[in-house]
Amino acid sequence: MIAITSLLGITFKSLQNKRLLGVIFAFVSVLAVQAQTIEVTGTITSEEDGMPLPGASIMIQGTSSGTSTDFDGNYTLSVESGDVLEYSFVGFQTQEITVENQTTINVVLKLDATTLEDVVVVGYGTRKKSDLTGSVAVVDVDEMKKVSNSNVGSMLQGKVTGINVTADGQPGADPTIRIRGVSTFGDASPLYVIDGVPVGTSIRDFSPSDIESIQVLKDASAAAIYGSRAANGVVIITTKQGRKEMPLKIDYKGYYGVDDVYQRIPVLGRSQYQEMANLVMTNSDSAIYPANDPNSEYYIDDVDTDWQDAGYKMGIRQDHNLNFSGGGTNNTYNYSLDYFDRKGTLEGMGPDYTRYSVKANNTFEKGIFKIGTSLTYTHTNQNSLNSTDNGSFAGGNPPMVVKLLQLIPTMKLRDNTTENGWGTYDLDTQGQSYSLNIIAVNNMMEQNVEVNRILANGWTEVNLGDALNLNDDSSLTYKLNLSYNKIHAHDFNWVPEFYFSNFYTNTVAKLNEGDRIYTDQLIENTVNYKTEIGEHKFDVLGGYMFQRNDYYTTAASAQGFSEPYIKEISAGEELSGSSYESHHTLMSFLARFNYDYSDRYSFTATIRRDGSSRFGSDNRFGNFPSLAVAWKLHNEDFLNLNEDTFNQLKLRASWGKLGNENIGEYGYSSYINRSTVYNFGGSSSSTAGVEYGAAQDDKVDENIKWETKRIVNIGLDATMFNNTLDFSAEYYNSRSTDILVGVTVPYTVGSVNTSITTNAGTLENSGFELSSTYHAMVNDDLRFDISANITTLKNKVIKLGENGSPIYGTGSITREGQEVGMHYGYVYEGIFQNQGEIDAHAAQDGAVPGDIKFKDLNNDGTIDSNDRTELGSGLADFTYGFNIGAYYKNWDFTIFATGASGLLINSNVYRSTMHTAGLANWHEDILNSWTPDNTNTNIPIVKWADDNGNDRNSNRPGWLQNGNYLRLATVSIGYNFEEEMIKKVFSSARVYITGQNLYTFTKYKGYNPAYSNGDAYSPGYDAGSYPVARTFMLGVNLGF
Repeated sequence: MIAITSLLGITFKSLQNKRLLGVIFAFVSVLAVQAQTIEVTGTITSEEDGMPLPGASIMIQGTSSGTSTDFDGNYTLSVESGDVLEYSFVGFQTQEITVENQTTINVVLKLDATTLEDVVVVGYGTRKKSDLTGSVAVVDVDEMKKVSNSNVGSMLQGKVTGINVTADGQPGADPTIRIRGVSTFGDASPLYVIDGVPVGTSIRDFSPSDIESIQVLKDASAAAIYGSRAANGVVIITTKQGRKEMPLKIDYKGYYGVDDVYQRIPVLGRSQYQEMANLVMTNSDSAIYPANDPNSEYYIDDVDTDWQDAGYKMGIRQDHNLNFSGGGTNNTYNYSLDYFDRKGTLEGMGPDYTRYSVKANNTFEKGIFKIGTSLTYTHTNQNSLNSTDNGSFAGGNPPMVVKLLQLIPTMKLRDNTTENGWGTYDLDTQGQSYSLNIIAVNNMMEQNVEVNRILANGWTEVNLGDALNLNDDSSLTYKLNLSYNKIHAHDFNWVPEFYFSNFYTNTVAKLNEGDRIYTDQLIENTVNYKTEIGEHKFDVLGGYMFQRNDYYTTAASAQGFSEPYIKEISAGEELSGSSYESHHTLMSFLARFNYDYSDRYSFTATIRRDGSSRFGSDNRFGNFPSLAVAWKLHNEDFLNLNEDTFNQLKLRASWGKLGNENIGEYGYSSYINRSTVYNFGGSSSSTAGVEYGAAQDDKVDENIKWETKRIVNIGLDATMFNNTLDFSAEYYNSRSTDILVGVTVPYTVGSVNTSITTNAGTLENSGFELSSTYHAMVNDDLRFDISANITTLKNKVIKLGENGSPIYGTGSITREGQEVGMHYGYVYEGIFQNQGEIDAHAAQDGAVPGDIKFKDLNNDGTIDSNDRTELGSGLADFTYGFNIGAYYKNWDFTIFATGASGLLINSNVYRSTMHTAGLANWHEDILNSWTPDNTNTNIPIVKWADDNGNDRNSNRPGWLQNGNYLRLATVSIGYNFEEEMIKKVFSSARVYITGQNLYTFTKYKGYNPAYSNGDAYSPGYDAGSYPVARTFMLGVNLGF
């Protein structure tokens, strides 16, 4: 007391003063308590995965005092009870907490969305999203992974504007992916780049669970840095990496699901089939077959096989991924093991697909050097459908799913009276129905592909800026990238002896076996200089690339095996073999210049010069430039935009050229074949008396050159209403010139092949892309993310060579002035009701009452091939997708749908079951076929022989079907467990249930309106795509 008063310089001489002393003493005591030092401890973790954040900053507000977390996210700091602590970490939102009397303060930092979206991976580097000048789409990887598929490409469907993905439901099948239309008649698949390494046009060997981010480069400005390989767009994939100063983190992600082909094509059962088969014979003035005659002793009334129920089964899919990641002060690592398996939904040896993969990513820093390695090994095993011709049948064989529908219900699936135990039909009693027991084929034949793939990548980055002592606003980096990619595929195809009928028989067992080896070696050198001078920012990149591809194949065949079969080539009697090899090199020089001024104006210029061995010496090199500008309107003071309304508003435009070299090897060289006939319009058969000799195999254009694609792109990007609404609109126009087309040449040139592949075509694509996302935060517990996108497409053929000759596809035509692959055929005018109508109509050979009448378009009085015309488009006018995500406390719910509109489908599935000749089974619509008592119909008469050609390509009702669809693609619900519930075992845990391909709203009468078809000349033809199954999955994500 005395000490305190002495310090304060106060002397007390009275009781009153003593009372004052008491008040002062109480006040000082409070101050002493408030100034008391407290030691606060705690842990800082991430809200996203619950993992500690090493190196996070803890500062006492208003001072320079503070500390940082250790390797495990722990910290200790001496503070005063009234201090306010600021907790921060790069990429996370800063938190402020008043100490008060707390001694333990654990903090969970939330991700900063504005920081996360700021950096986008582009070719050979990264770029702030706000500074992008080109068309780059960022894929929501988390939403994408809620769809199960063995191929990452299939999972992009409906997620990104400008990308049209159509997928066959067969396990392991590659989807057909087109970015902004059809721009070539060759391979139109995009280029995939994984961790900076171009890996070609297929990525089914890579696990989606290993992916961290995906960007799609759609215009020339974004893609020109990849030059000749980017004409069809570029998909950039970055895989997961470790994090510095992070302890070992183990994550498991897995699911188990079942697949069900819920669609059923309504075909005829036994009694309806027999009635229709009898009508066929009656209309043909022929006797009905005994098996269908109730008065015959051979009448079948005890067999009614539902071939769809017999052929389709419950499929199973599963995926298991184990990931290890972490890092120290100077290194990071990320390792993963993945197993994916999918058993198909058709009975038999296939289809099914299995994949094992191992991936290891490492980085290490020392001084000015940073080194990284990436190694991926994948083993896949695929059993395909065994419905190919195989040279075993006296005629072609349609796809298995089509053949399954044509099988007659009076044939047994299994029959113990036959040699192999499988059911077949009897030609004498049932007639020629061409009913191949396709389920038996799929059980007896084997068609397998086994693939081993290694992708190794190593890079070294040298920070020359530090070595040259550049200032803090500048950097100079050199990077050397080396990669090696090897694919070894082993093919196995086995066809045993069998007898299913006189039409489907194989008397000699056959085995085909071979190996395909593909290697790709790449070396890249780049130098990147960045600097800031006041409000000016410069980013300059230059580089050199060399790539070599080698392709080797060996194949062996044998036939004449004896039972019991030994499926080895050496066990056959007649042996043969072949081999082939090719080589391809690509050398490139590249440069890019980025300039930004005052965070308002951005400019990008890119140039790449490619040299390819696929062209002759005079046309080997091509130059592919691009220019782009962007204007950030929200930063312009004179526009006076409301900051709360327009958080960001950017206008951008680009122009550029890309190349395409996907023409195969040695296309500019011709060869002499000593084992060919002299082709002068005669027969090539040796029995025709034509002598064998030496002739040029192909007439070639030695001056073929690059296909070139010019793209113009205009875009508007906006973030509005306090970052709750994102909007993007784009217009694109591309023109592809010098497209390689087969041009007809006369026999007199002396070539076996009567067409020359030359640069003769020009295609144009244009359209709009719109996308929008709305983020709604209802309260602290409930939020929504709602997104939608739509893409339009208009395609036009500008030129097809000097003579403009059209190109015919399957029921389609490609000619100048029209879209690619327009449906093509005869115009339906109705049904002939009597002979008088036939006589009054243009001459139509073979027509009888009940047949279709076709329109005489050229008015020459005869129906022939000159009366064919375009009947509609096989390309969608627009595609779209929308996604709704709802998040309530620990629950999350997602619904995703996708669709297309404005196309017609030429369905082989429907046509093959609506034939008007023969005895194969029918679609139930055939019950309304024309008869003298049923004349008010648009379905023609059924007969044994279709002399009128009713089944020819036409626009008869139902022949070209409305292909519009809306597919409920994904519905998923998940729960994230509270940390307190699981912390003794897990750092994080999530369980979820997902339904996939739940229902498709469509008028299409096939299995899958989003069928896969890579034929540029017939985009609207569905040959018989494997059905897309409805899938239900149960999955878990666990963190340790």
